[in-house]
Amino acid sequence: MELIDYAQYQETRLHEQPGFAYNTYLCTIPLDFPRVALHWHEQMEVIYVKKGRGTVLVDLQTYPVSAGCIIPILPGELHAIEGTPGEAMEYENIIYSLSILESEDEQDWCREHVTDALRRGRLRVERPLIPGTKIHTAAAAALDAADDACRERDEGYSLLVKSSLFLFLHALYANRNRGTDVSEQKEAVRLKTLLTYVKEHYGERLTVADAAELVGYSEAHFMRLFHKETGQTFISFLNDYRLTAAAYFLRETKQPIGEIASHCGFDNFSYFIRLFKKRFGVSPRVYRG
Repeated sequence: MELIDYAQYQETRLHEQPGFAYNTYLCTIPLDFPRVALHWHEQMEVIYVKKGRGTVLVDLQTYPVSAGCIIPILPGELHAIEGTPGEAMEYENIIYSLSILESEDEQDWCREHVTDALRRGRLRVERPLIPGTKIHTAAAAALDAADDACRERDEGYSLLVKSSLFLFLHALYANRNRGTDVSEQKEAVRLKTLLTYVKEHYGERLTVADAAELVGYSEAHFMRLFHKETGQTFISFLNDYRLTAAAYFLRETKQPIGEIASHCGFDNFSYFIRLFKKRFGVSPRVYRG
């Protein structure tokens, strides 16, 4: 698992087949991690809530969810996941590349009308899919069938998964919102720029003033916006990302702990140890095992 995946799904089980871009993460908030921080990627993602309640943020729109709800997340959309305080939220997180469903035919109808439309935000989907509705019944049946195929893993199971994904996309397409396209919000575009910068420069010195300048806001406006949309201060978000990166390097490398702390942006080693213990409940040495 790469750092970008580890940063999102730290202690979860990953079910995948080399060469087949379909991943299923089984997650529980807060048992696996306290939240899934704001992020984005170019794959299609589906959040399928199994138990409990919470909220899913998609391009700065908040959606309350409960058991049975399905949230499709399109390529490039900002999203984050929070559980309801005091209870566990279990969910299946499905991430796959839309390219596995496309042919090489230049006039591929599915690519033109569905997969490319999803990538470009031109195919507007309902969120969340609520149990008892027509679209949910079709979508849930398709996702459950894909799960069954992955569980059994019979020879050629990827064909069953792909057929299930086609049925899932058909449910979205058949029940699409036929209104006009909605342009990506200016704030979402700017936050995506910032999150990309954090992923690439988290080990460097990065202040609130630097972040505000990067997205073109005053410090005061940036701090209010970031906290409103993520539920965290920027420094808290940055430290969480740095600590997750440190945990990844502790597990995946043999680098000395001090070097890892410095590489992840912590100049003060004692401060790093204190934050790490608070986040993971143990010292970095014990965490490494």
